[in-house]
Amino acid sequence: MVFRISVFLLLFATAVATIAQEQKLTGDDIIEKHLAAIGGREALTKIKTRVAIGTVRKEDEPEAQFALMSEAPNRVSAVYIFRDYDLKIIYDSKSAHIVPSMARQYSPITAKFEEIAASGLMFNQMSLYNLLMAPDSGAKFETAGTKKISGKLAYVVSVKPTKGSAMKMYFDAESFMWVRTDYGKVSFSRELRGFTNDVVNQAGSEITIDFYIETSDFRDVDGVKLPFKFEQVMTSPILRQKSVGTITGTIREYQHNIPIDPKMFQ
Repeated sequence: MVFRISVFLLLFATAVATIAQEQKLTGDDIIEKHLAAIGGREALTKIKTRVAIGTVRKEDEPEAQFALMSEAPNRVSAVYIFRDYDLKIIYDSKSAHIVPSMARQYSPITAKFEEIAASGLMFNQMSLYNLLMAPDSGAKFETAGTKKISGKLAYVVSVKPTKGSAMKMYFDAESFMWVRTDYGKVSFSRELRGFTNDVVNQAGSEITIDFYIETSDFRDVDGVKLPFKFEQVMTSPILRQKSVGTITGTIREYQHNIPIDPKMFQ
C-alpha cells in the first residue's frame, strides 16, 4: 500500500511540475528554446542555402527520389520524382504554385498546398524559409497546452500569421525538437483523377482532410539538428488508389551554402 501511494505521489508531482512549466512558457519562449536546442540563431543565420536529398514512398509504387531546396530568407521548392510524373511545390518569395497544375475540381487542395508552401512552416525545420526565423513577420505564437505525438508529450503552439489560416506547431517537451505541424482542414470530392490519363472513381461525395507533417530522427548537420525522416499528408490526384493518405520520406544528406539554380524556384 505504501509503495502504491509513493508511486501515485510521484506521478502526481510530475504532472504538477509539467503543468507549472506549461503555465510559465509562452509561445515565444517555446520557439526560442527550440531554436537554441537545434543549434542557436547564430549558427542558423550562417546557413544561406540548404538542399535536402532523399527518397519518398507513396502507396505501392517504387521508392521515388525527393529533393527539398530552400534559400534564406523566403524561397523553397519541394520536388518529388514519382513513377508517372514529377511533382513540384514551390514558393518563390512572392507566390506559391504546384506543377503540374490540378484540375479545377481540386482547387481547394491546390489552395491548401499553396498556403502551406507560402506559410514558412512547410517541412518544419527542414526548410530555411522558416517563419520562426522571421521576427518581423507579424505572426503571433501562443501556447495551446500539450499533446502526445508518437507517444511523447509535446508543447502545442498556435500560429496566427498576418495572412492565411491559423496553424499549430508541436515541440517535443524534452528535446524541443519541432515534431509536427497541423495546417488545417480541407473538404473536397472523393473522385480521384490522376495526373496521367488514367481516371479512377470512388464512391461517396465529400471528405474532410487534416493536413499535417511529422518530422523525426534528428541528427547534427554542420552544427544544427535536422530531421532525417518525415510523414506528410497527401491526397488525390497525387495519390491514385485512395482520396487521402500519407507518404513517408527519408533524407540521405543535407548540403549547405551551395548554389541553387534560380529555375528551381520557378
